[in-house]
Amino acid sequence: MSQGCFRVVIASRIARLLGVATLGIVAFVATPSAGRSPASRHDALPRSGERLAEPIWLPHCHMRIVEWRVTAALRAETTPNDQAIAVIDETCREAFNRYDDFLRYKHLPRPKAVPSTLPSISLLPGNTLLDGKSLRALNDLPSRFEAVAPGCCYWGLYVDSLDHLFLRNDPLILDESDRLTTNPRFVRTFTHELSHVLSARLGVWDAVGYDRRRDEDLAEDFVAYMGMHFPAESSADDLAFHRGHMSYPSSAEPEPAVADRHPHGDPGNASANMSPQR
Repeated sequence: MSQGCFRVVIASRIARLLGVATLGIVAFVATPSAGRSPASRHDALPRSGERLAEPIWLPHCHMRIVEWRVTAALRAETTPNDQAIAVIDETCREAFNRYDDFLRYKHLPRPKAVPSTLPSISLLPGNTLLDGKSLRALNDLPSRFEAVAPGCCYWGLYVDSLDHLFLRNDPLILDESDRLTTNPRFVRTFTHELSHVLSARLGVWDAVGYDRRRDEDLAEDFVAYMGMHFPAESSADDLAFHRGHMSYPSSAEPEPAVADRHPHGDPGNASANMSPQR
């Protein structure tokens, strides 16, 4: 090879190397047109630094709370303690004890005697007028829940494909005497989500065929079956309840029409089941 040809080959190789290096740098720093990486459904799960150091075992739920974030404006009502944990576990006890009768009442099969597995639980801020849209909150859609959330705004979200239940963080509420007591709105939300969990994990939909709308309606029917006939509240109503400016509606109030239960239409993610806000 002549000296001139050798120089041409070397120059060509250097140019290719520089081109590859440039593309590598661009690929490294480039982001999608939205300015960030596309969300994965696994982004909804708590990261290692967001999990409780010691998960909280719920004996009647047969589930563990692995994450519990406190709302600063409602610290007493949203902080983990024995009373709050008891409210959660008691809600499970009541729901689990009556779900078999409920399925018979609805003429639905129960292929499995017991659930094969049950999800982990995250308790997160849900009120969008407080911190419910902040980073790592239930309605933190753009950064963490975009890939699984049906749409803002909701109090609970069960994602079967992630084996995880995301739930509002306020099992307790202050009564007129400023004493902490059971928050019936939390119980309503949790009962709704437990219907999603139990119908999925007991094989109901494997037997009769899954339908997104039917699953949502069944969850609302179970809420009514458990004696709670008031609809889900808005964030504004929730603040009024927590601050004592509004009393809880009587359970004797009529159950909302089916059309009123789905203010956002039919959500697109078939594995996500929600308890929506109004």
